[in-house]
Amino acid sequence: MNIFISFSGAARDEFAIKFLNFYNQYGLHCWYDQHELFLGDKLEEMIIQKGIESASYCILIINQAYLSRNWPCQEAIKLYEQLEIKKDSTIFPILLDITKEDVQNSQLNFLLNIKYQFLHTGESITHIGLQILNRIFHDIAAQYKFKTINDSLYYFKRLTLYGNIDIYNALSIVNNFDETNYKDKAILLICLTRLFGNIEYQKALNKISYIIYDNQPITFDMYKIVESIFLINASIFAV
Repeated sequence: MNIFISFSGAARDEFAIKFLNFYNQYGLHCWYDQHELFLGDKLEEMIIQKGIESASYCILIINQAYLSRNWPCQEAIKLYEQLEIKKDSTIFPILLDITKEDVQNSQLNFLLNIKYQFLHTGESITHIGLQILNRIFHDIAAQYKFKTINDSLYYFKRLTLYGNIDIYNALSIVNNFDETNYKDKAILLICLTRLFGNIEYQKALNKISYIIYDNQPITFDMYKIVESIFLINASIFAV
């Protein structure tokens, strides 16, 4: 799984590097040309082969510089073609200090067929970064046995005679919490996930654990990330 970041101009320092660092904190790899290309590489060939064609998720940080330059637009077109043909990647268009109409009047107007987000200079990327992370972990969890908490609840209920009654009881509590009680549900699922051992995506789980420790608010997206990681690890445990 690879995240490709496409940008132009001042968006490099203002946002591209921030996205790169954000996802590194959660243990995910981003393809970023400044870090991935070596001196002497052919730019177009290597960006297409190493970045675009291997990307599962693509963050397009689109500003006026992006719309006015040929190469970034060609990146976006190639990424969209891959999305249409292969159906194996997801594009996240982020409009930086521009309007929907700016994109509508450009050669990238096809991107408006995809749900996009607005971003402004000086604004934190955390909210958008977590939305993207939620989608990524949701997609990963969808490949495993348990798709929902109810799936895992039913499985562990069947195993209560074999020493898993505590997991079942804790999951029952998670299921009965108020729907928006994201913090308490996240705490229980993190504790349950650690019981399985050999945790997949432990770095992401640790990151959210420290957010809880610092008494910061736990958002819907943060909780759903924890839930997906729990479902992944519960599925592995159940194999």
